[in-house]
Amino acid sequence: MSADDARDRESALANGDARAVVSAATGDDGEGRPSTDEADHARGELATLRRENARLRQRYEALRTGRYRQTAVALAGLGVAGLIGGALFPPVRETLVVLGAIGLFAAAVTRYLTPERFIPVSVGSSVFGAHARNHAAVVDELGLQDAAVYVPDGARDSVRLFVPEHRDYALPDAEALRDTFVVTDDELTRGVAFDPSGGGLFDEFARSLDGPLGDDPGTLARQATDALVELFELVETATAETDAADGRLTVRVENCRFASAETFDTPVASFVAVVVARGLDAPVVAEVAAGEETDFAVTCRWEVEDDGEHESSADAASESESEPEEAEAEADERR
Repeated sequence: MSADDARDRESALANGDARAVVSAATGDDGEGRPSTDEADHARGELATLRRENARLRQRYEALRTGRYRQTAVALAGLGVAGLIGGALFPPVRETLVVLGAIGLFAAAVTRYLTPERFIPVSVGSSVFGAHARNHAAVVDELGLQDAAVYVPDGARDSVRLFVPEHRDYALPDAEALRDTFVVTDDELTRGVAFDPSGGGLFDEFARSLDGPLGDDPGTLARQATDALVELFELVETATAETDAADGRLTVRVENCRFASAETFDTPVASFVAVVVARGLDAPVVAEVAAGEETDFAVTCRWEVEDDGEHESSADAASESESEPEEAEAEADERR
């Protein structure tokens, strides 16, 4: 074999290796495959962004905590200055001592009562939605009625949500309602009982009240709507209508920020029903209906006791008033 033949053979082998490499990279059809370098680069950038996001969160927390600490130090300085000024200037001692005490108290509150951590509404809705769907699935699979009865338990200062099995149901006693699955000897009292979502909201609401909880529908409606808008900010607006004689209270809400009318035991309706049940100390049936001009309306109904004595006295009064009129009419006829 000559030297030229050897060089030609090496060139052919080199070209064959090159074509093999190219074919492995491009595939049989010659089309280019996506490179793994881009995917690795994207994963690297994502990891970098995550680390940067975590660093920024930590930095924000540190700045917020530092800001509150600086405010506490400034208030403490003012408090100490006020006390020192009270000692140095007797004519205005009382005023300076009061200002110094206020400054020290505000410093302590600012230092130790750090701001609360707020959870986004989307996170809260997703967590509550899972529990609501589970409860709705239990009710649906057991074939229970589409009724929500909020029954107060005076012994425990709480309210239970009772979903009956039969349409013509009867309310079980308080002890039976403390079980999740209410199975009694009387079939009409069977069903399930849950802790309503409005129970925890009511506890926060009760702690924020300036006075006692109302015991009439009008006061309860005002307190409940104010709490929905001002305290919890669950809705933008809430208007109430009451009919005490008919045992009905309706609250219409707009721009609900948490859950919807279709959600089982939706917090807005649950809170209103719990407030009415606790205030009136009576079982309340809650109905939620979607509206056109509003997000939805919550209607609470309760039984109104008939005042038989009042009716009999009214009848007696009407009869006594009619007797003189009949006597006068008979006298006119005789004349």
